[in-house]
Order: sequence, then C-alpha cells, then structure tokens
Amino acid sequence: MSDQKPFLVEITGETQFDLGNPQAAIAVDIAIGYRSRITKEDIKERYLYASLQAANDDGITIKDLIKSCTTKETAIPEFLDSVAFSRFSVTYGTGGIKASEFIIEFDCKITINKKELEAKIAINYKKTNEDVSFSFGGILRTGEHSFGLEFSKINSVPYLYARYLNSGETTIDLRKIAEKFFEKETVAQMPDLSFTLKEFKAFLLYKKEANKSVLFFGMGAGFDIDLKKLPMAGPIISQDNAFAFKEVLAIYANGSFSKTEFKNFIGLPSVDIEQGLNISTQLQVNGVNEYYVLNDNKGPQLKDTTKKEKETEKGSAVEVAPMGGGILAKAKWKKLDKKIGPVSLQRLGFVYEDSKVVLLLDAAIEMAGMGLQLMGFGLGFKLKWKPDMPDFYLEGIGLSYKAPPIEISGAFLHSKALSDGKMIDVYSGGAIIKISRFTISAIGSYADVKGEASLFIYGVFDGPIGGPAFFFVTGIAAGFGYNRKVNVPSIDEVALFPLVALAMKPEKNSGLISILNSLEVPMRNKKTPIEISIGDYWFAVGIKFTSFKLIESFVLLTVNFGTQLEFAILGLSRLSWPEKSLAPEPIVYIELAVLAHFGPGSDVISVEAVITPNSYILSKDCKLSGGFAFYSWVKGPHEGDFVITLGGYHPKFIKPAHYPSVPRLALNWKVSNSLSIRGEMYYALTSSAIMAGGKWEVLFTSSIIKASILIWADMLISWAPYQYYIDLGICVKIEATIKILFIRIHFSLEMGAQLHIWGPPFAGEAYVDWAIFSFTIPFGDHSGKTPAKLSWKEFSLGFVPQKKENASPVKGISAQAKANPVSDPEPTNITISNGLIEVKEEGKDKFPVINPCQLAITIDSFIPVTLLTINKKEIDGTTLLKSETGNITYNSREKNIGIRPCGFTTGSVSFEMNVDVLLNGSQIKMSVTGLAKGVAEALWSGSESKSSNTNPGTAKVITNVLSGLLLQPPVLPNLSQIRTFDFSKLTDEYLIDFKWFFELAQSAESYHATEVLSYYDEKNKVWIKGTLEKTYNKVKNKRDEIFRLLKADFDESFEDIDEIEISKNMANEGHYFKGIPVICPIGMIPQYSTDVQ
Repeated sequence: MSDQKPFLVEITGETQFDLGNPQAAIAVDIAIGYRSRITKEDIKERYLYASLQAANDDGITIKDLIKSCTTKETAIPEFLDSVAFSRFSVTYGTGGIKASEFIIEFDCKITINKKELEAKIAINYKKTNEDVSFSFGGILRTGEHSFGLEFSKINSVPYLYARYLNSGETTIDLRKIAEKFFEKETVAQMPDLSFTLKEFKAFLLYKKEANKSVLFFGMGAGFDIDLKKLPMAGPIISQDNAFAFKEVLAIYANGSFSKTEFKNFIGLPSVDIEQGLNISTQLQVNGVNEYYVLNDNKGPQLKDTTKKEKETEKGSAVEVAPMGGGILAKAKWKKLDKKIGPVSLQRLGFVYEDSKVVLLLDAAIEMAGMGLQLMGFGLGFKLKWKPDMPDFYLEGIGLSYKAPPIEISGAFLHSKALSDGKMIDVYSGGAIIKISRFTISAIGSYADVKGEASLFIYGVFDGPIGGPAFFFVTGIAAGFGYNRKVNVPSIDEVALFPLVALAMKPEKNSGLISILNSLEVPMRNKKTPIEISIGDYWFAVGIKFTSFKLIESFVLLTVNFGTQLEFAILGLSRLSWPEKSLAPEPIVYIELAVLAHFGPGSDVISVEAVITPNSYILSKDCKLSGGFAFYSWVKGPHEGDFVITLGGYHPKFIKPAHYPSVPRLALNWKVSNSLSIRGEMYYALTSSAIMAGGKWEVLFTSSIIKASILIWADMLISWAPYQYYIDLGICVKIEATIKILFIRIHFSLEMGAQLHIWGPPFAGEAYVDWAIFSFTIPFGDHSGKTPAKLSWKEFSLGFVPQKKENASPVKGISAQAKANPVSDPEPTNITISNGLIEVKEEGKDKFPVINPCQLAITIDSFIPVTLLTINKKEIDGTTLLKSETGNITYNSREKNIGIRPCGFTTGSVSFEMNVDVLLNGSQIKMSVTGLAKGVAEALWSGSESKSSNTNPGTAKVITNVLSGLLLQPPVLPNLSQIRTFDFSKLTDEYLIDFKWFFELAQSAESYHATEVLSYYDEKNKVWIKGTLEKTYNKVKNKRDEIFRLLKADFDESFEDIDEIEISKNMANEGHYFKGIPVICPIGMIPQYSTDVQ
C-alpha cells in the first residue's frame, strides 16, 4: 500500500521556552504543528512537533537549552560544548504536549580533527517522577553521505562514533570521504578504494584526549573469494566453508586504538588499530569467526603509485606466482594451530604491498607416512568489490617420508631478490637423509645475475666418526659460495644462523623449510645471512664433536674473499646432564654461542660469547645468562685500545661508547612463589683498569613475613699507576605484618655491614648499620698520599715487549736473577709488507726475494715516537702520516707524550727513533711515510691522571701518535727524454752500483685496478666506470679514423674491428686480465702501485 498524503496543522506565535526551570527560560518564535500519516507497512503515525527560533541574534547553546529544561547539572558531550544554533524543533511523539518524552533537534556545525562538519543533533528528553535525563545523538553529513552519531565517555575519555546510514545501493569512495576529516597529505597516503554496493560498512571513531585527538576512518564489506582453486589444499580447506573470508575492512588512523575500546561500539572489528593503514579481515575457521589485522604504520610508503594494469582475459587455469621482494619476511604472523581434515594450518600472515593484500598460510598435509609442507602458501587480492580472481602464491614446498629406519625430507623455495636495482629469481633447496646411524643434510641456492651464476652449497654429515672421549667427532660440515657473501650475525643470532642451525637443529627450528626461509630474512644488521654479491666468494668448514657425551659442540669457520678478505668463527655448545637415557629431562642445560670476527672493513678484532636464554640449572625456572667479549682495536679512532670482559664492568666504571655491552654472568631462580634466588658476577680488563665483583640475593616472601639477605663485593684496580678500591657488604632485612583482631602490627629489622678498602697506601673503613644504631671504624693510612711512581725498569718489564733471549728459558737460572730481572726491551717490529715474492732458505739462513718496484718495509714501534730521524736527519715537517682518523703531517702529530705510571710528563722524556737505510755500507734515499695510531692514555699520556680509585673515569685512547713508518722506493723521476738502455748492466747485478731509480725512460702515471676497470661501490650501491670505459669513446674515434685511412689507402678487405670483443675485454668479462692492470704509454716504464693496504 502506498503512503497516504500526511495531514498537517500548524500554528505560529511567540513564547518563552522552559520545561522545568522558568528562571532559565528562552525567548523564542514558535510554530506548533500536528502530523498524521499511514506508512507503507500500514502503520499509523501521529506526532506533535514544535519549531522554535531564538528571538536574539546570538543564538542558543546546548547548555542554555538544558538549563531551560532542568535545574539539575547535566553532562554534555565535550564535542558539543561550543556548539551554537538559532533554530530547533521539539517532537512529542504520540503523547501530546504533556508527554514525558520528546526529542529536541537542531542543525549545527561540529569540529572533528580541526575540521568543521555539518550535523543534525538530537537530544532525547525523558522525565520520570524522580528525575530528568538527556541522551545525545544525531546525524553527521559529508556531502551526500550521512552517518549516525553516538556520543560516549569511557574511562573519562570522550568518544564520537559515526556509523554510515545505508539507503540502498550507494557509491562510496574512501579518499573522498576521508578528506573531510584528514589533511590532504594524509589522504594521499590512503589506498585508492571505492565501490558501489547495497550492504557495506563505513565508520568514524574520534577520541578526544587531553594532549591530543585521535581518529580513524574505515570502510569495507563482505568479501567472498572462491578458495577451491587454491593449489593443493584449496579443495580441502574450502569444503563446508571450513576456511572462508567473511569481511574485509580498510581503516586509516592517525593514532592507535585498542580492541578493548571497540567493545562499546557496534560494527567495529575486535582488533588493535595502529597509526597508518590497517587492513582488517574476518575469517571463518572451522565455523568460528575471528578478526585479524595487518598494521603498517610506514605512512608515505603505503601510497599507491602503481599504474593501472591492463585487464586481461580471465582463464580457468590458476597460475601460481613466486613471492617477490622478500614479501614472506615482511609478513606479520599470528599462530593458528588449526586442523581441517588432513590439513594443519600453523600460522596466518598478512602483507600489504603494491595496493594488494596478501594472505599467507603455513600449512601442512599429512597422510600415510607422507608429509607435505607448504611455505608462503596463500593468495593476494586488491580491495575491490566484487573481488577479482586472486593471485595465488606458493613460495616453497617441503616433502617428507618416514618409514623407520629411514627418514627422507626435501624442500624447495622460489623467491625473488633485489640485485643492483633489479628483481631476480632465486632458487633455494635442501634435503635430509636420515638412517639409523647417520644423517646427511644439505642446503643450496642458485640465481642468475646478468648472465653470471650466483650459487652456494653447504652440507653437514652427522654421525660418529671417532676420537678421544674429550673430543669425539660426530659430524663435519663444509660449503662454498660463488658470487655470494656470508654476512656475520650478531652474537644473539648465532644459534639460529642457517649454517649453524642445520648442524645443531635448535629447538625453535621446524625443519628445512624454516632454515631455507631464514636465508631470506634480514638479520639485525639489515642483511640476509648469505647474500648475492658478484665478485665475492666464500668457503666454510665446520666440525661437530662431543666431550664425554655431556657437551655437544659445533664450530664453523667462514672465509669471505674476492673484493675483501673476512674471517669469522661461529660456534655453539650445549651441556646437557644427565642423558636422556638416565632422565627424561636434564637438570643442567647450558647453551653457549660463540662468535669471532675480523675483516678489512672492521676496526676491531672481536671474540664474543653469550649464554642463550635456553639455559638453566636444576630447574627450568633457574635461568642462566651472561656474556663474554674480547675486543682489540687495530685501526680507526680507537686503535690500540682493548677490553676483555666476562659479565660486564664495575658499577662505577664509565663504559666508553665503543666498548661492547655484555650481560652479567647471572643466575635467576624462582624456587617457588615465596622463595627466589638471584646472583651475578663480572670481570673486566681494559687499557686503564682491571675489575671484578658480584652479588647474591635470597628473597623470601609470604603473607606474614618478608626476609632477604644480600651479599656483594666489587673490586676495581687501576693498573698504571697501581691503585685499588674494594667494596664488600652484607645486608639482612626482615619485615613482618601480624593481624590480631582488628589491630595490624608491622615489624621491621635491618642489619648491615660494609667494608671499603683503598690504596696504596692501604686504608679503609668498616661500617656497621643496625636499626637502632650505626658506627664506622676507620683503619690504615688516611693521609691521602699518592702512590709511588714506577721506575723505568719496572714499567718496561711490565708493559714493553722484551727480547726473547732475555726471557730466561735456560735451566738452572739463579734465584737472584729471578728476583732482579734485566730489562732489555725490544719495542720495534720490522716486516716486509709489500713486494715479497718468496723466501728462499739456504741452511739456517733465509733470503727474501722481492719486487723492487713494489717493495714496502713497515717498522712498527710499541713505544710512541716523539722524534723520527732517517739517516741521522729528522724528517721534514710536511711528511705524510697515515692515520685512521684522517691523514696528517709530521708537524701536526700528537706531541703530548710521556709515561704516566712513571710520572714522566711531556718534555721530560723523549722517544727517538733513528732509521739507517744502507746498501753495501752506503746510505741510500727512500720514500718515507709515517704511521700514526692510537695508544692507551693510561700508559703514554704526558699529563697526570685525574681519576682515582673511587672515581675510575673511563678508558681513553690518545689518537694520531707517531708509532712507526713505511719505507718505499722513491717515486720514479719524470725525465724529458727517453735514453737508450745499456743491456750490459744486466749481466751481473753484483758488479754495478744498485740504484732505486732508473735514468732510462719517463715514468707513466699509474692507476689502481679499481680505477682502470669498472667496479661496484658497495657503500653507495652503484657501478663506477673505470679509466678504460671513461676513455673508450675518445680512443674508439681515433681507432676508427686510423682504420678508415688504412682501408682507403691500402686494402678494402680489412676485417671490421670487433667492438663487442673489445668491450668485453674492457669490462674484464671472463677475467681477461689475470693481474692488476697498469696503464702506461708505449715506450714508458710502468710504475706499479706501492700502496700498502
């Protein structure tokens, strides 16, 4: 039945508006009307209304309106505090003008996120015999779209919630609506999403906090994707909707919201919302609907910059695409642990990339001894309604077969990786064959990069080999990589590093698939474990062994070579006692990871070890932790510094920023809810001090009594000059609370004693503290005398290397000689650092054979050099000094040098190094370059120390200290003409005077190999053109002109120049150059590079 035309009566006039508070009446113009109609549903509607207009020009506020209705204080939503309006209406419903319930409505503007929006506010008035109440609602308008408004307050925080009012089939656009609430820059970051549907969701939630306001806007609808075509597991999991999509929502927020906040609002997903784009999905798993969310708060990176793809015809076949660009590594995972028939769904992951939502499943299918594991198994779809046919993904597949005593498993992964700015295909695989007595495991990977193969293979044999009980070999490992590089992990990542995990099979590892996947996951240094690197190679060898069947260990040596040489040792040891045959669970389990690393790109040689979180003793609640580190800086601004520490540093020691942070060697045991035991220890040796200490604490807590005992000791010794500080203490606390009837009695007792010792001279004090009294007992020498300085003999014996013959290895050395050792220091070390071809031996004598053009002799001095002379003459002040902090000159070197432990300040001591360069007794001239490095301030500073045993300060290094030199042949002179060469001088080199320079020909400018050939700059990730490539066009033009003249004047049958072959040679493809190329004009003498790296 159609609607009848409504009956309408309206009367106008002037009046005072008040409904219970005449003193706050509002003067208004009024129009009163009555309406009656019958709806399509044959429902008769009658209601009385009044339309009112404020008599004054200032309008009416909500507070004024509420005051006119009641004298009672009424809370008004904060969003409406400042709202003013001039016209409002009152609708009485069916009760007539004396009704106890009515609705006040008015149009106004409200502010959301500093933006004004049109709204129609409705105030519901309800009067009972005892009270008057108001509730607030309304409609928010954004152009042609309307949202129902709800106002609420949760935990004193006001909320505005707006839900879209559906009115049939509607076209809605995420960005167009969002621009009403957000800034243009924010809207540009949102996905391009629009649809035309009858049923959908759109909502806004605005939270107004004290310091900031947070809002989000979202929209979406039901999402129906046919999963039957999903490869392999699709038909199984889609049967009876065991796994199905129900809803997908796109939500953008400028702050965070928790799912607990959403319980108060209808239609919101039960998920946590983070700043940025959130994709929420509702999935049905085994009949249970659950919400999942993908949060990505990267902001601008979410902007959709992809071009619209051309639509192609939809085929019936489903193509399976590999995961590209490390999508699997970017996924955010949630455990599922659901089972649908033979399919186990282990994890669910989401990725949002290139305007596409990718849903991933870790799934496994098991039946009849066979196992099938799917990695990166899922689908990707764009947010479109109706959804297109999704892209199906399968990154890896694993197969297993188990029929004792044989177990066989294999896995294969296909992924994409970024190399030199381009995406390439990477194929990885592995296999494990396990028989009763041994296991063979192997993994490998292959990729093609610009026609160059990039691959690696690594295998482990696990089975008894033999050896003594303390070193019984149970396995070996080996591998190599071509155009690959091993990236060294941090010490905390050693246990799960793929090459270690394959051998030791950590508990968190779930098989080959997991290990292969870890090859693609960036480590803490943002690099993958084994990355593609053209021109780099690596090999690795490892050994697995047990000690007395209690300790299982694996040690792996990796070497990177090619563009640079880098060594690393990775190790993992496990102590488990007793054996499984004696007890189901060990009572002692300690796992230790070890890492040693050194390479040319590093300033430091480092050895680290850490007890992993898996370790415990007596009980799994008794956790062990701790670490060890040895660092020695060989170059850079901290050259000469070192540290050895087990468990960290003294509490008063100020750790330099470049020192490693090492966790305390600690035990933490929660014996029960009442009793806990904690203990920790440390030891450290630095260039300025030695320290050790620890503490133990036992804590007992119950409902009545609380008791604890704390014992600690800390020792700090400054070893040059000798100072010490020792702190010992014990503290016992007891607290008890007793309740007798209604009286609560609290009792506490604390007793403690501390002992502080320092020196030299030996001094200290004992402090005793009890609840009722305390006292201090001093002892020793409190005069504050400074410790005696060391003599040169004491210092040199303790800190300067001595000649080997004075090490006194002779048997029967006298007691007097032992008591009075002779100081015969040998502070220098001379080496041939470049140009050495071989060393020939004749009897006991050794003769080095060198290339005189590339010879370099390095002289290192342990003692800093204050004056350097060559052939009795001080070197020029402008002589270059190579320093890791930046090259300097001889005049600008650090001159504040002394011996602090001896009290020798600047100027009171001189270290002169004189180098005589002789040939057959005659002085000859060579090129000199100084070497500057860092030395320990505690030893070689020319000023007094400001630290003390109570204020140890921090370890420091003095930089740019002259500590040696580099001798090289003089640079070849540039002569004006080429002279003939007298070959008779080559007949017998012993009959002529040797000279380091030639008078035969002009020398040419030389280049590094990286300047001659093109090379890849690892730091800036770009290819650098070499000299050959830079000058190619110029040389080619000259060559073409010569070729043209030859063809014109002689013979037309000349073959064309093979420019392709020349280009290959120029790029060194196929390793055309077997040695370091040096550019030199014809007729000139090549000058080889003499740089010593």
